[in-house]
Amino acid sequence: MAKTKSIKSRITLINISLVVIIGVLGLFSFYSLHNISQAISSLITTNYNSIERIAQMETCLKEQRQDALLLVYDNDPDRYYQAFTELEESFLSVQEAEYDTIVLSEEMEMIVNIRTDFEAFCSKFYNLYVMKKSGASLSSLTEYYEKTMTPQYQQVLIALDELRTSNETALFGRRDEAAAIVEKATVLLSFLFFLAAGISFFLFRSYMNKLFGPIYEITQNLKSIRQGNMNRKAVVRNTDELGILCNEFNNMTQRLSEFEQSTMGSLMEEKNKTYSIVRSISEPLLILDADYHVTLVNQSFEALFHTTMDAAIGQHFLDVIATNGFAGPFSEIHYKTNVYWEKAMKVDHANHGVQYFNVMVSPIFTPEEKKNFVIIVFYDITEMKLLEKMRTDFIATISHEFKTPLTSILMGADLLSNDFVGPINDEQREIIDTLKEDGQQLNELVNDLLELSKVESSSVIYQFSAVSVSACVQKCLHQFRPRAKKVGVVLEERLQPDLPLVWADMAKIIWVLNNLVSNALKYTANGDRILLSAEATDQQQVLLCVEDNGTGIPPEFLNKIFDKYVQVPGCDLEARGTGLGLAVAKDILTAHQGRIWCESDLAVGSRFYFTLPVAPNGEETTPAANDSPKGATS
Repeated sequence: MAKTKSIKSRITLINISLVVIIGVLGLFSFYSLHNISQAISSLITTNYNSIERIAQMETCLKEQRQDALLLVYDNDPDRYYQAFTELEESFLSVQEAEYDTIVLSEEMEMIVNIRTDFEAFCSKFYNLYVMKKSGASLSSLTEYYEKTMTPQYQQVLIALDELRTSNETALFGRRDEAAAIVEKATVLLSFLFFLAAGISFFLFRSYMNKLFGPIYEITQNLKSIRQGNMNRKAVVRNTDELGILCNEFNNMTQRLSEFEQSTMGSLMEEKNKTYSIVRSISEPLLILDADYHVTLVNQSFEALFHTTMDAAIGQHFLDVIATNGFAGPFSEIHYKTNVYWEKAMKVDHANHGVQYFNVMVSPIFTPEEKKNFVIIVFYDITEMKLLEKMRTDFIATISHEFKTPLTSILMGADLLSNDFVGPINDEQREIIDTLKEDGQQLNELVNDLLELSKVESSSVIYQFSAVSVSACVQKCLHQFRPRAKKVGVVLEERLQPDLPLVWADMAKIIWVLNNLVSNALKYTANGDRILLSAEATDQQQVLLCVEDNGTGIPPEFLNKIFDKYVQVPGCDLEARGTGLGLAVAKDILTAHQGRIWCESDLAVGSRFYFTLPVAPNGEETTPAANDSPKGATS
């Protein structure tokens, strides 16, 4: 009786029970393999059903294509619109049923692409329907159907065929693979189960006393380590493998404890270094977490926003910048951006006056492309702006000072050349003509400097209104036709009919056109032509172009010609300008929320393009004198 109740006897009973359990598990495994085989067969059936659904989707798609073609030629588009939408619902219903049965990731991507391509195909049909209803011509409808809808239809068919091929491949592959797996698994499991039963019986009989005690102790020590206790040791009772395991376990826990202490110390040291560096940066800086809440600010940020790090940490970015009245200007910061963002911002603060900041936002991502935190730095560029204003004022002052004596010089030279103060000989007239030409060039330089300083000044006022592009072009052509005729250059225009009005300062835009045409005349010769064209774009803009077939611009100058004082070689020195006209034109168009660029080929000609925004609702009203759109000042 005592033996029956002893630990060894109980372990023996447990061992016998385990052997029985293994036998039961073996039988259950055979039963499970049978079920697996049936499940695989069911999966094959699923592939077959999937192929049928793909065929249904192809049928719907082909009928939809037929409806689209009939819509082009039939006078009752509503009937085919109704039929198309019903087929669309059928297609999407079958697609959703197919989506619910897919388990493979590559097929999941295929079915998603099918839906995306199909929705694009339907969208193009609805565009075709709108064109038909709006009275588009048969040629335009046919062209749209052939060049837009047909390629999209082919793309959906290709995607469906890829999914069908994948299902067919899986259908036959799984059948053979399943049969082989089941056969091998049956043999392997038979062997493993009998082997495990014999080994388990032998091990439990031979090593039950030596095995369970140390293993139990090591298990308890592992639980203790998981809870953070690195000082617990395993008691070594034997010198066999289990004793060696206990010794190695104790050594491992000691090394883990030492490593934890050294690692924590290094991490804390690096954290303190980073904290000190950020806090000592002279420019205001803050760091946001992935939810845009403040995690760290430096002392400069605290001084600028009149806050403390304790008060800022954990607060949302907008709440922090609102504490010192900066919410208005700084609320435009793109702090949620996923790419680097930078912008110069003007702040008119009651306590600090007018300040300028260059704000830089840098998102930081983890290796898994997940946004980790955001760094925002505020660079104070107020002094740079003041220096720029001083430079602009200085140029304007000098230009004004030059203007009066230069005018007197030109008037005097003109009086001398017209014999108002007495007759002059040919040599004297040649000298006076040279003085007049040099004075005129200097006068153009002064005028361009004055225009540039006016454009760059923060006080410049643009008289924006709804302006006719045709009127601007006509005024420009009227001014330059006599000069062009004199040098044998043909001035032409090509304006798109029914051009929308643009929102612009008419005088400034005429100035830009005059400058571009004047430059074109300098680089063209007798028999050449200059073309002024304009057309509306899809971005609510009007694109204007001044094109000539003159000498062209060297490639190395294309990125420089809009900089100040840059002169392109290619014409006589006397014909060259001041190098300021294009820089002024660029500033004017920037104030109009447009842009200007150049394309050119040597010995072929140049094309200067610039854009202007379309006037809102075609309104003809002119804003107040001090009104200007955002970006109107440089």
